[in-house]
Amino acid sequence: MTGLRRLATLSTPSIPTCPDRHPVKKILAATAIAVIALGAVAYATPWYALHQMKTALAERDAEALASQVDFPALRENIKRQINGAMADSIEAAAGAENPFAAIGQAFASSMSGKIVDAMVSPAGVVALVNKSVVSSEGGTRGDAAQPAASKDSKPRYTAAYAGWDSFVIRPASNPEDGGGLVLRRHGLWSWKLSGIELSTAMAAR
Repeated sequence: MTGLRRLATLSTPSIPTCPDRHPVKKILAATAIAVIALGAVAYATPWYALHQMKTALAERDAEALASQVDFPALRENIKRQINGAMADSIEAAAGAENPFAAIGQAFASSMSGKIVDAMVSPAGVVALVNKSVVSSEGGTRGDAAQPAASKDSKPRYTAAYAGWDSFVIRPASNPEDGGGLVLRRHGLWSWKLSGIELSTAMAAR
């Protein structure tokens, strides 16, 4: 009897087991979640940079704000706007064919360059950004009687991507008034203030 049982056991074919595919699915799901999480963090990085700038302004920390600024890019951005506005003003006043217009434009450009170089310093940037819409003190148009914005009030600015490496903050009510801030991507995670959108009237001053 025992021999028959052994014979039956030996004669019974073994059934191959299918490999467990669940670990592969779990790995793929975990990878997808990680990629989505990294993408969400990368997408939110300019808002975090804006938060850091606002915190530095509130604490009047010029050094912390300076760490969020690309000074060479910011200087060139402001020079370009001021030079363009002055060129239009000189051309309108003297005429496009006036030979002295080019001389005046070159002189004005040289002077504005020196002024911008001196103005775009850590302390100067604090003053510029402090007049923008991201500051609790900015955007009041000099009206001392205007009440301060409450914590429950809507933001006075809009913030949105203007491209893969560009993020722009502008006034919510009158974007043409100027005071817009332009952040540029530095690497994958970091953003720095690289431009300030000046209105035509402000740039021509």
